[in-house]
Amino acid sequence: MMERTTCCVVGGGPAGMVLALLLARAGVDVTVLEKHGDFLRDFRGDTVHPSTLALLDDLGLAERFARLPQRRVRTVQLPVGEGRSPVTVADLSVLHGPYNYVAMVPQWDLLDLLAAEAGREASFHLRMNT
Repeated sequence: MMERTTCCVVGGGPAGMVLALLLARAGVDVTVLEKHGDFLRDFRGDTVHPSTLALLDDLGLAERFARLPQRRVRTVQLPVGEGRSPVTVADLSVLHGPYNYVAMVPQWDLLDLLAAEAGREASFHLRMNT
């Protein structure tokens, strides 16, 4: 059986899934090819940064994302020696707006959220094991 699509996204990572969601919402027939059978595997990073949190909000996914299991990191501190206080090298709490933290979220949960949202669009197709 031969399938046709207007746009093919190779790889169902965060960038590919967000792109596919945006295209599908715009009415573009889009197919995502993902080589794995599911998103449940080890990834390079499980951090979602403030700009990405704002993007999820723009996409109308902030509330659903907030319900995912996560840890919020507002400061990064480094130890400088025994008996000494750690040095703060980053303090995201000074950022303006609601997203003044990095969310530590398993990437498979984020990808499942994006795939579910994109799946609501008739023009979105996800091909796993492909």
